[in-house]
Amino acid sequence: MNFVFKKIKTLTFLFFIFINLNFSSYAHMKGTFSSRKEAEKKSLALGCVGIHKNQNKWLPCKNEKELHKHLRK
Repeated sequence: MNFVFKKIKTLTFLFFIFINLNFSSYAHMKGTFSSRKEAEKKSLALGCVGIHKNQNKWLPCKNEKELHKHLRK
């Protein structure tokens, strides 16, 4: 019985880790744009200030931390 409980506990923990990582990646995909103008529009819509670039994509808000904060509202 103890073995089954440990398995359930482990699977529950892994499930919540998966959900958290999946949400983070979805939030990032929603906030990535190929043009500067699109990122500026999204920044205004989200209520954050500025935009920034990550590799070849434009993102709203002044940095990643602010972007994720506004996307999770």
